[in-house]
Amino acid sequence: MKLRGQKNQCQGCKQYFNSNLAFEKHRTGKHGKDRRCRTEEEMIAKGMSLNAQSFWISKTNGRFNKEISDDNEAD
Repeated sequence: MKLRGQKNQCQGCKQYFNSNLAFEKHRTGKHGKDRRCRTEEEMIAKGMSLNAQSFWISKTNGRFNKEISDDNEAD
């Protein structure tokens, strides 16, 4: 699959992410110490979800049931 824009794949867990923000949100721990990928359950608990294309997104807009542009989010 060719990824464009901010879409990316984690080389650790092999999951796909719709934005850099979603990718960063799925990582936890301190750099050089205990940094790791969150489990699917942990990502869901953080408000993340899979979109229709099976990319993880940082959160959805429940009013319209669509993705919120990650450029407009504050985490």
